[in-house]
Formats: sequence, structure tokens, C-alpha cells
Amino acid sequence: MKRKLKILLLVLICLAVGNVYSQSRQEIKVAMLLPLYYDNIDELSFNQYNIAEKRNANYRCFSYISFYEGARIALDKLERQGYKITFFVFDVGENDIKKTSEVLEQEEMKEMDLIVPLVFKNSFDLISKFSQEHQIPLVNPMSPNNDILLNEYVFKIQPDDISIAQTTMKYIQEKHSNANVIILYEDSKNDNSLINWYKSNINSYTSSWTIINYKKNAAKLKNYFKPNVKNIVINLITKIDPNENKVFANTLTKKLFGFNNYDITLFAPFEWLDFSNIDYSMLERLDYHFTLTYLNDYTNPNFVDFVKEYRKHFRTEPDKIYAALGYDIMMYFIKALKEKKQSLTSEPNIKDMQEMINHYHFRHLPNYPGWQNETTTIYNIKNYKIKSEWSY
Repeated sequence: MKRKLKILLLVLICLAVGNVYSQSRQEIKVAMLLPLYYDNIDELSFNQYNIAEKRNANYRCFSYISFYEGARIALDKLERQGYKITFFVFDVGENDIKKTSEVLEQEEMKEMDLIVPLVFKNSFDLISKFSQEHQIPLVNPMSPNNDILLNEYVFKIQPDDISIAQTTMKYIQEKHSNANVIILYEDSKNDNSLINWYKSNINSYTSSWTIINYKKNAAKLKNYFKPNVKNIVINLITKIDPNENKVFANTLTKKLFGFNNYDITLFAPFEWLDFSNIDYSMLERLDYHFTLTYLNDYTNPNFVDFVKEYRKHFRTEPDKIYAALGYDIMMYFIKALKEKKQSLTSEPNIKDMQEMINHYHFRHLPNYPGWQNETTTIYNIKNYKIKSEWSY
């Protein structure tokens, strides 16, 4: 029978070795809330008559399971290192207020040392209010929204646009100090804060730069390029409509490719790699770069070690983001909780990150009491392969 809340059958997975450890050893209690769609498990029923029909289906119960799987690999590793962890997993839906509320009403939730939800805004807001009331650290894995940092117990993994801009400009300053920087934008309220940041701060990084409203000046774009120096084009334009965005990406790359007398490096969104109309050879000729917090980077030895463990446990490859993200969050915050105890929310940064795939460094944003990770990696394409080039 269905209960008010389906607590996944994995509830109360105790990753410590029973009662072997003494009570003096610090126990860490972690709650993970994520959409596992246990109610939809019947979708996975296969038989000889429907296998062709179901082969290409997108099953919701598989959408986020890799986040849990990555976390499990980390917790298994931490167990072997002597950590005592009690791990609770709750199936709450992506944005199901009712189920989320029912989880938060569980008495054991007040005793958690860490809460890690992979949910959408409305559910996260509810969890955030609970975490603030009970002073429990709360990790948001995916949201770029700075407003979640109004809670001093929140740790945001994804950097905001300005942190990414800082990383990009720091890279240019260190690697291409004499470059001519051309920043492309369009009239958009969403871009105002980022454009204002560039206008206010770019002089600190380079003396040769132009910020161009592309909609008004596309025909004159070539006039802003300089010979005999590297011209770094930073594209900030992302169309709301996906098809329109594909067309724009193709148009801009072809236009820049036509400026073949200039040395060009293009910074553009990672999503361009998924566009079917994009010519990869053209991107490589344009020295295409992009910034991300997470990517399956097989040139990273720690990621390769993680993949080997993942294959051994689950007989498949990890997905693009969630598996590695779940792994790193557990590796970082369990160690931070053990090391910092009650001081985690006053100074969360730790030195022991050797086993992490991507490192974290947290700081406060102006007027926000929560903590944001500011570490971003810059990638490029060489010989049709994605390689990490720089991290800050």
C-alpha cells in the first residue's frame, strides 16, 4: 500500500560498519531528497512484445538515479576511511510540495547534519526554510539563482554568471595578457548585471577591449578586430527559443570563420556542442572555449578513477553531470563536517580535496549570507576532443 510518503526502500542506509565503531566516533547523518519516481517503477516492465517500443523511452525513474549512485561511491570510500555515516534517501518528486513537506515532518530530519536535495525551486524553498529553522547545512547542487543564498546555511555549487566572468577574465589576464577582448551581448534585462560587471571591472584585466551590442552592430563586427594579436570573442548571447539559438550559433561561427586573417579565440556556451548544425571543425579552427563546473573529463585522473569504480558498481558509464556531482558533494561535505563540526557555516573551506573530481572553494557574495562555490574550469577542443585547460 502507498503511504503518505514513499520513502525509498534505500531509507536508512547505514554506511558505517554496524556497531563496530565506538560511540565516541562522530556520526554524521545525511538526508538526500531527490526524484526517483518509485511510483513509476512499473514503466520498466519489459516483455518480448514491447521491448522495441520501450527501448528509446525516457524513463523518469532513471533521470536522477546517477546522482545517488555517485554519492554511494563516495560514501563507500569514506566508510573504508573510517567515517561513520547514516544516510537517508527520500523520493520526493521534482517539485512536489506535499511529499517534501511530509519528509520534513519526519522527526529524524531535525537531527540531520546535512541535507542534499536535488529538487526544483518550490520544494527547495521549503527545505531551505526548514534548514534555517533547525540550523542544518543545505547543499543546492544545480541552481544558478543567487537568491537561494539568503539562507546562511545554504551552499550553492553552481557559480553565478559574474563568478564565471571573473574566471574567464583571470584566464585571459594570465594566458593572453596582450589580447584584444570583444564582448558580444544583446539588449536584455537578464544581461544587465553581467554587462555592468564587465564595464566596471574589465580594465582590471586587460587594456584592449570592446563591449558590443551585437543586434545593433553585427554588420560592423569586423571593425573591432585587430591584426597581429589574439582577438578573444566572449559571446554572452543566448536566445530563449532553442531553434533560434541554434541559428544564431551557426551564423556567428560562420561570420567569425570568415575573418580568417585574424587570430581568434571564441568563448561560447557549452550547449553549442549539442547543436546538430554546428561544424566541429569550424569550432576547432576558432579555438572554441567554454566554462563549466562539471564535465566528464577523461583527462582528469580523479575522474578516471571514479569511472572505474562506477563501472564496477553499476556496469555502465556515468552521465554527463549528476554522478560526478553526487560523488564530489559527499566527498567534500562529509570531510568538512568531520573537520569543522559546528563551524562549517562560518568557514567551510577545507584543504583535503585530493580525491575530488573538481575542487570547491566557497565565498560570500555581497549581501548574501549563504556560500557559493566559485570554482570553474575552462575547456577547449583539440583534435575533436574536449580537454580541460585551466581552473580557478
